[in-house]
Amino acid sequence: MLVTTSWFGRASHAFAAAHGRLQLIEGTELVYLIKERLGKDFIAGPVPPKRRQ
Repeated sequence: MLVTTSWFGRASHAFAAAHGRLQLIEGTELVYLIKERLGKDFIAGPVPPKRRQ
């Protein structure tokens, strides 16, 4: 498991998908998990760039 208060780039997501055993938790999911499990709210890192699809 790799956690960041920011975000991961495409290469990180591709690496994690290719290896299967690595879970990436980005800032937005981290905020959700902390709020859900601990009842705490906070701001995690800067706003991520717009991703092209």
